Amino acid sequence: MYRKQVEQINKDLQTTDKVIISIGCSFVQGQGAVNDELYTDYKWDYLELGKPLEISVSEQQRKDLLKQYPSLIKDPRDKLDFTFMEYDNAFVNVLCKKYFNGEYVPINLGIRGCGNRASIKELYFYPNIDWDRIKEIVVIYCPSGLERFDFANDNYSDHFQWKCMWPHFHNMEDTARRKLWEGYNKTLWSDKFEVMEQIGHVQELMSWCKQKSAKLIITPGFDRRYNRKHFAQALNLIVQRNGHGEFTGTTTSMLFPPKSTNLIDLFPWDKIFEPAGQPTFADLAIAAEGLDPEKEHFFNFLEKASPGGWITLCAHPSQRAHDLFAKKLHEYILSGAAT
Repeated sequence: MYRKQVEQINKDLQTTDKVIISIGCSFVQGQGAVNDELYTDYKWDYLELGKPLEISVSEQQRKDLLKQYPSLIKDPRDKLDFTFMEYDNAFVNVLCKKYFNGEYVPINLGIRGCGNRASIKELYFYPNIDWDRIKEIVVIYCPSGLERFDFANDNYSDHFQWKCMWPHFHNMEDTARRKLWEGYNKTLWSDKFEVMEQIGHVQELMSWCKQKSAKLIITPGFDRRYNRKHFAQALNLIVQRNGHGEFTGTTTSMLFPPKSTNLIDLFPWDKIFEPAGQPTFADLAIAAEGLDPEKEHFFNFLEKASPGGWITLCAHPSQRAHDLFAKKLHEYILSGAAT
């Protein structure tokens, strides 16, 4: 979040003492979820993975858009910045303002390009929020890719307090960052490592929720591996490494048989919510598109968008997808199933 968002949260807490907090990556922050009509009415340019989309407009059109949409700002390159429109259209904002009619204050802790370690720890990095005013909290956790690992960012300004690393490094330029990712790939990462880390991360979130008497809802953003079967298979592995600690392979152990009580049960499976029967937010959007989520992956629409507009050309849920997810969350919360 940005400083001005914290100020708005505190202002809104003057009229209500209930909040809904969303935690996750770009799927939570709202990346790509600009107003649907803008995708229809204008040409958009995809630059590269992880970079914001750019709208292709004339100078006069840019001025007109700035007048028409108050949330738009200019970035340092004099380009239109849609960040705050994306925040407005993100599901937690829609859930609180449209479906709950302002009964709850939205707190969007989604961070584009980061993983679960960072997004959960964001709960501690906004001490200026008037937490003591809050009497009711619902947390919606949309875990990101299992493989992501985050570090604190010591040169942030107003936003992005974390740096993320992935285990893939082969196509990176030869920098210290590549060496870090290569070291992660060779000496730390494995399927078992991923699962063990996620079990640890969610313990921290559960402890925070218990302390705050907060309800917790979990819907993965896009990674389908948050299930007992995958966790069991990963925990069953014996990871083999050489004398330098480098990964050399795996074998299967029965130390953690799938049907026994073990580390798998530390993950709060009872908190998982599958909107419209779909295991992830991305699958909800794909199904709304009229496609089979078992056969179509959201990333297939990178640079082209889905035909019906449910997935954007940056391969993220669109405004209408966020609205649908918000609607399903509203129904779920009203049903009393969230605990």
